[in-house]
Amino acid sequence: MNIRLLYFEGADPQIFNLASILSYAYSTGELKEMPPTLIVMEGFSRPFSYLGYYQDVDKEVKLDNVTKYNVELVRRWKLGMGNIFMDKITGGWAIIFPQKVFKNSAEAYDILVGKVFLDTVKNLGVTNAEYVSPNDIRVKGKKLCGTGVSILNDKREVVFFNGFTNLWKPDPELPFKILNIPPEKFADKAIKKPEEYFAAIEIDGNSTPKLGDFREALVKAVSKEFNTKLETEELSDEEENIWRKYLNILKSEEFIFRRSTGKFITKNRGYEYRFAQKKYRKLVQASLALDDNNRIKDVMITGDFGLVPPDLDEDITKELIELTCDDFEVAKNRVLKLMKNGYEIIGASPEEFITPVFMACSGY
Repeated sequence: MNIRLLYFEGADPQIFNLASILSYAYSTGELKEMPPTLIVMEGFSRPFSYLGYYQDVDKEVKLDNVTKYNVELVRRWKLGMGNIFMDKITGGWAIIFPQKVFKNSAEAYDILVGKVFLDTVKNLGVTNAEYVSPNDIRVKGKKLCGTGVSILNDKREVVFFNGFTNLWKPDPELPFKILNIPPEKFADKAIKKPEEYFAAIEIDGNSTPKLGDFREALVKAVSKEFNTKLETEELSDEEENIWRKYLNILKSEEFIFRRSTGKFITKNRGYEYRFAQKKYRKLVQASLALDDNNRIKDVMITGDFGLVPPDLDEDITKELIELTCDDFEVAKNRVLKLMKNGYEIIGASPEEFITPVFMACSGY
């Protein structure tokens, strides 16, 4: 299998969405041709908060400070998991397979994170790094790498993956001026103080990376795992046109605020608003609009989980509309039936996924 290399240095933060856009367009048939592709990004033009596709922007970031400190809000396209703060010191990468390569997302994580990414950071000098399933690499309890994988299957099956790590020493204060980090996210972590949770290759490795080292380490790890050589190329004209089209969507307020407590409450004026959250392997949050008879009129499930296929949360929430707070078993059976289609929730079981909905419904 031949894999091409696309390399970006000091790029616009939105370039981190390039892999998901190309994958989505290819899976739907909009993009006619696309080879297996490795995308490597070393540093970005400005700091940015990279929101998961399912995250509530109002709960994840301090919106006033985003403007004050000139930080860009970027939301992933069709890819879940947690909010990431990235800056000029961050290295990012993505890989796209426009055909079936892995049995499921769990195998994809084990190979792309547990082998490729782990080999990469070890080659960069972090010899004591370890893979923590499903999607972390940690060193001495600290999160060294964040990752996410999605499997799209519309007209054609496509696997795409994003990962990041701090290459150089980060600003120790700026992320906490921007991010809202709920204590639930650290409930199962070895390190309890969020300010101690970040790591970097320069801090935790045995040398300071030079520009280009991250690219070379990734190319080496990918070549080894997939037994191939990589050649640096450019986007095709067709890919460039599709990227420009979706870039306008990615930068729109409608997309950035697609999950927002404020917009949910405004949309459901006249109904009672309730909220609950619970930390499983991943954090699951539920916002509800209830009528006077405790009947669910609208529901928004948010958090740092992953879903296969993307937008599965919308299929699940449709099954909950018009149920009452006493209908948990009805809801569970509906969701379990839906999941028989081969769907996956990464970070919680189907029953756990809807539990915060009924916690909120009952006022817990």
